Amino acid sequence: MHANSLLKKLLRIEKIVIENIYFEQENEEEQLIIRARPMSKELSRCPICGKRCPGYDLSKKTKRWRSLDLGSQRVYIEANAPRVKCAEHGVIVAGVPWARHKAKFTYDFEMAVTWLALHATAKDVSEFFRIDWHTVGSIAGRVQESLEQAMPSRFDNLVAIGIDETSYKKGHKYMTVVVDHRTGNLIWARKGYGKAVLTEFFEGLSVEQRASIKYVTADGANWITTCISDYCPKAERCIDPFHVVSWANGCVDEVRKATVRKAKKDAAAGKKAERSKKKRISKYKNIPC
Repeated sequence: MHANSLLKKLLRIEKIVIENIYFEQENEEEQLIIRARPMSKELSRCPICGKRCPGYDLSKKTKRWRSLDLGSQRVYIEANAPRVKCAEHGVIVAGVPWARHKAKFTYDFEMAVTWLALHATAKDVSEFFRIDWHTVGSIAGRVQESLEQAMPSRFDNLVAIGIDETSYKKGHKYMTVVVDHRTGNLIWARKGYGKAVLTEFFEGLSVEQRASIKYVTADGANWITTCISDYCPKAERCIDPFHVVSWANGCVDEVRKATVRKAKKDAAAGKKAERSKKKRISKYKNIPC
């Protein structure tokens, strides 16, 4: 197999023409640089809509994209970065088949970072891939946006949803979350809680999406009930089992506490009556016959 073909397989990029391969020394570290360009069919495309566009300039400015390492050696893809004029998006740097718009990393590199970010801290991910820790969040954001655009809307075909608030970080900081019971996926989350926050979720749905909701599980908060009545009046309001059990345990606990308090009060009253009886008996014993 030719070296260029082997590199394409390793990089998992088919629509690329490799022009040169060389090594470069930077900070006492040797890096592999792959000089490339898109195939002719992929040239002069808008990076957002993907349409072929007329060239705007013939800039010789080059750009590098970090690819997955080969062993412990960093790998970069280097190519020219000319601009095109898109009828919809204006003058913009031409897209490349190996990276997202405005990204400094290849598709595979960003997918690998995002996957590891789901199982480790941002600090651990940054150290493993040798990138800045704040870059981890921006990479994950781009991947999430890209995946969401390729997938059907998570708000379509909602039938049964669950609403709850949960705490995060330290202190009294809460966020409202909404899940789809059929898929078990989180579909919406915002900082804070209350009617104003939950209203944002329902306002973001179309009339058809609201109408498809038949069941809503939540706790007994009045602000949740009000929102459901306003936006999904035909949906059946369900109290989730967790809160039912929690409330039942709370009622049992209150009865237990009341019973204990009454028992202590009765015991104290009994002891007081016993002491009074003993005093009376003692008093009568000391009276001379």
